Amino acid sequence: MALLQSCASTNYFAQTTFEENRILIKKTEFLKTEKEKITERRFVLVRTEKFGYPIGVYKIEENEYSAMLLQCTHKGCELQPQGNFLVCPCHGSEFTNKGVVQNPPAEQNLKTFKTSTDNENIYIYL
Repeated sequence: MALLQSCASTNYFAQTTFEENRILIKKTEFLKTEKEKITERRFVLVRTEKFGYPIGVYKIEENEYSAMLLQCTHKGCELQPQGNFLVCPCHGSEFTNKGVVQNPPAEQNLKTFKTSTDNENIYIYL
């Protein structure tokens, strides 16, 4: 388990497995235990060697997940998860948890990845 500190919160980098052109994440990566209480994370981050930026994975519903590259489409800064939004610390662009631009100066949506699930895993197709 690796942690990245930001000024707003602690972001969790999920343990992953790479298989050919997809990333496998256990659904349990979205669970956290604090003081003997289990809660769900809204999102996890994934490191890849293929991209210079992490991939953000949001849990939308029980078996629906969205995955997007955390690179702002305006000037390329790394986005910061803020609840159900992604915010660019450089120029203030905002994106939804599905990668859709909400506030300029960015005009293009984020690069997204197809996802699928089974009973235990989430698959991100690169």
